[in-house]
Amino acid sequence: MTTPTDGKIEFHAKAGVFVQSQAPVTSADLDRTFNLYTPFIGATGYALYHLLVNEVPYNTQLHHREDHNFVLDSLNMSLPDFVKVRRRLEAVGLIKTYFTEDSLGEIYTYQMFPPLDATAFFQEQLLAGLLFKFVGEARFVTLQERYGHHGQPVIKGDNISAHFLQVFKPTANTVLPSMPAAETPTLPEAKDTFDFDAFSQLVRGTTTSQLAKHRDFIAATHVIYGLNETTLAGYVTQAMTLDTHDLDEKRLQEILHSRRVTKKPELFNDELVHPVAATTKRSQEMLQLIRDAQTLAPNAFIEDIKFKKGGGFVTRNEYYFINKMIRDIRLKAEVVNMLVWYELVKRNRDTVNVDTAETIANSWLQLKVDSAENALDAIDKYQPAVKTNNPRATKRQNKRIEPKLASGSETTTPQKSEQDVAAALAKLKNIKTKN
Repeated sequence: MTTPTDGKIEFHAKAGVFVQSQAPVTSADLDRTFNLYTPFIGATGYALYHLLVNEVPYNTQLHHREDHNFVLDSLNMSLPDFVKVRRRLEAVGLIKTYFTEDSLGEIYTYQMFPPLDATAFFQEQLLAGLLFKFVGEARFVTLQERYGHHGQPVIKGDNISAHFLQVFKPTANTVLPSMPAAETPTLPEAKDTFDFDAFSQLVRGTTTSQLAKHRDFIAATHVIYGLNETTLAGYVTQAMTLDTHDLDEKRLQEILHSRRVTKKPELFNDELVHPVAATTKRSQEMLQLIRDAQTLAPNAFIEDIKFKKGGGFVTRNEYYFINKMIRDIRLKAEVVNMLVWYELVKRNRDTVNVDTAETIANSWLQLKVDSAENALDAIDKYQPAVKTNNPRATKRQNKRIEPKLASGSETTTPQKSEQDVAAALAKLKNIKTKN
């Protein structure tokens, strides 16, 4: 049997399966799991959790045990997918897995745990942080309100409730039957992989005991942003208060967000790094746009645009579109960023119109647009054709130098003529968009 942490399939589908729960998992628990956990355990993760919870009352006979095939067949999933999904449930404290063997073979017992109550969930930095990352701010706030106080927001008056001893007489010499206490579910294992002591030694302007007050928050930040101890220590040092030498958690979050905006390649020089951008005499605003498109990951780029526009969150369709453009269409990240900028800023949309963006991407592929500069040139050439009746559009009609496409050798591919470019971009005139 392989160990649970080596990432391999640990057993064959014919291994026995048993399910046990020391605390009942109610329908309210399942609803809470669906709303709060599904965004990061996935729909299949919720389906597996629900199936195993339903099996608890019927899965008791050692000699009549079932194997894992009933789980795989019920959920129409493969064994590798089962292992991956089960480990996700283990990581967030919904399942514990135990292994043993008997004369009939291997046995895996899955001990089920109810999800955290809403108050504990939103106080747990790791879980709340994951939920925020996957659903965005608007949905996160909605869920917080949904699981908040019901009825009047503020209770007025004095508490005149009766105390226990005012109503009931204490019972003496009563021996209660004992039963094993339910285990407290362990929360994400990521805390154990973070070397907090080493991290503490790298932070300046405070003490280890002060940092220990924020241990859960720091561990959550480490997991969500993917920062190692050294990098995170640098940001935490910047977020320390001068008077109390304590960590300002809100300030740290602001710094981590702003680092996406201010991150630039080292030794950046308009003349040396990108001669095309320099020779076309672009404005400082456009040069900054090109820098951002080249240096930011697409997910960070679109989040930054939404933030600058006053808020909003990245939709599932937008994440899917970005993934498709890079993984399937194989556009460069900076070109995808320019597509996103064109939709959200140039066309002033709240979300990316996927149909329109895919049509533009198809045209850019024909034109061999392979850089942020080329994409901006294509956008500038397309704009006058769309806004011929707008007098302000004449400001953008000044002729630009067509950027040379990157080549692996000294011999460059002949560039398309202005007429070819205009003809290909003319296809975009008939794009129907939803404004």
